[in-house]
Order: sequence, then structure tokens, then C-alpha cells
Amino acid sequence: MKCPHCRADLKYRDRRDGKCPQCQSPFALEPRANALEMSDLRLRGLAERLSNQGKHQYTATQLGYAAVRNKIKQETEKQLSVRTQIILIGIMGIVSVALFFFESLRWCSGVLFILIIGLGISAAMQYLQSQKPPLERFQKVLEGFEEQFVVPWEGIHGALPGRVTAQEATALRRFQLPPAQVRAVLASPVADVLDCLRANGLPQRLGLALINPDQPAGADESIIALLRSRPRLPLLLVHDASVSGCLLPALLPARWGLAPNHRIIDLGLRPRHVQQLRLPWKREAPPRELLDLLERRAQMPNGLALTPEEREWLRSGYVTSALFIPPARLVTVVTQAVERLAPARIVDPEAQAQAQARAVGFMTWPS
Repeated sequence: MKCPHCRADLKYRDRRDGKCPQCQSPFALEPRANALEMSDLRLRGLAERLSNQGKHQYTATQLGYAAVRNKIKQETEKQLSVRTQIILIGIMGIVSVALFFFESLRWCSGVLFILIIGLGISAAMQYLQSQKPPLERFQKVLEGFEEQFVVPWEGIHGALPGRVTAQEATALRRFQLPPAQVRAVLASPVADVLDCLRANGLPQRLGLALINPDQPAGADESIIALLRSRPRLPLLLVHDASVSGCLLPALLPARWGLAPNHRIIDLGLRPRHVQQLRLPWKREAPPRELLDLLERRAQMPNGLALTPEEREWLRSGYVTSALFIPPARLVTVVTQAVERLAPARIVDPEAQAQAQARAVGFMTWPS
């Protein structure tokens, strides 16, 4: 490990007290003491890449998901495939048997036999490990990532480049676009996705209203009313690749009282995105009623646009979080969708005022 202060190469025995023996400066993370094998310099490098060298902002949770994704990728690249190991075991077995017939080389046969046993155990362990969802081992790491990694790092080095603090995210949530300035609406039950989009200025830059359908705020009612009054106003969705996430396009219109033909654009995640991007996944048993609803909706005309392979993936209980999508990609996808579906145009101020009045008035009508 390199010292994050003076860049000296440090062996494990030299850094057990958490300080560099060269410059006596403390470091925050010991690679051998955490499941991600994360050091101070690695965390900084990851933050710089995630922020695209300072061009994008991200939350601590997104940083944790990026760290876990990198760790799983590294483990996959380091491991020999089980198939390769089986081939090696077969070749070594044949050679071992052949050497056994030569008395002077029988010791070589014994050595090879021991190696075969070692490779066999390794292959068996890798096979068993491959049958487990890769996120299972890192679930606790994700839940405590900010406390275990971010807080110690920033206590020594200052703010990570590009990170949005919880206080900043809370302040940004208080801002909501006036209905007259809304070009499109994005709904996501993933709170950190919305915080990321706010931190990167998409509401102001694109005229994009953001709503968490699971945690609606008081100011969201005027935006929902605007959606009811304007069926052609684009409603973008970002969600996890899960049964409940993929049902969002079918269930949200009824929950909000939208027109059946409202303009809804599902940006994902979908199971095919998980496979295309090789994202990590975990396994959760989805409720039977949601699975039945998924099948019914998928069979309906103009229903859920899921392939049979995607439905099978969801039925198997696989789940992947939208937090694995890097901020730069998330911002790009959302920006392109808004620019394509709701190109900027000059609107008459009086027409804007009338539209806003209609949206507000709808909420004041007696039920």
C-alpha cells in the first residue's frame, strides 16, 4: 500500500498502527481490515472516476455501490474459470497416472496428485461461490459504507471530490420547479437517484420535476395535478430491476389518477440492462401477488414491454439496484430523454400562468 500523504510504499508490518513510518501521518483505511480491500488512495481514485474528474456529483450510497461493483469485477477477473481448472485437473491426472508406471518418477506422481486435490477443492469452492448472488457477501458493506469508509476518509483528508453530503441533499430536496416551468417529470422510488439528479442541476437545466412515488412531498401534489391535466407531459421512470420496479409503469398511472394513455417512458433498469451492463445482482423472493400481476400485465395489449427471458429473470427473484448506474451515465440518459421528448420551446407567459392556475385549481375542487 502507498501512503496517501508521502506516497511511500508501506508493507503491512510497517503500517499496523495506522500511521506511515516515513511521514508519521495517519491514514483512514487499512486494505486488510475491510471487505473491499480499500485504501485511502483507492477510494480517492474511485471518487474521481465516479465524478468524471469533477464533472458530476454523486451520493455516498452511489460511491458504495461503485466500490462493490469494482470489487466483484476484480474477483471475477482474478479467478480461473471452473472449466479451465477441470481441464487442468484432467491433464494432470493423466500425467500422474502415466508417471506412476515409472518407478523413478513415482514421487512426481504423488506431487501431482496433491496438486490435483488442491485444484479440485479450489474449483469446488469457486463453483459453490458462483452459485451465490455476488451481492450477498457485500450487503452489510453497502448498508454501512458511509460510516465505515467515507467518514474516516473525510476525517483525515477532507471532502471526497464530487460527493454530495446528506445536508446538501436535504437542502436540494426543498426546491421544486413551478408547474409552468416543467417540461417533463421524472419519478423514481430510489431516493439517491433523485438526489444525484438534483445535485447535477437537471431540474433547473432541463425543466425537470422530480418525485419519489413512495415518499411524496407536499409540493409534489401540484406536479401530479399537472400530469393529470396534461396527458402528453412526459413522465420518465427510473427504478430497480425488480418485480416491483418493472411494475411501476403499470401501477403508477392508477395511483396518481392519470389518463390511461399518459405519455410514460420507462428508462429502466430492466433485466436486459442488467445483462448488457453486467451489473451485480442479488436474489429476493418476490410476493406471489406481484408475480401474478406481472404476468397479467405482460399479457395485456400494450402492457409491460418485457421479453419472456426478462419475465423469467424476474420470476427467479433476481434484483439489481439502479444505484449501480454511474452518475455520468444516469445524467446522460435522462438528459437525452428529456431533450428528445420535450424539446425546449418559447411559451407565452400568459399561457403558462393559465396552465399553472388550472393545475392548482384542480386540487381545490370539492370531492
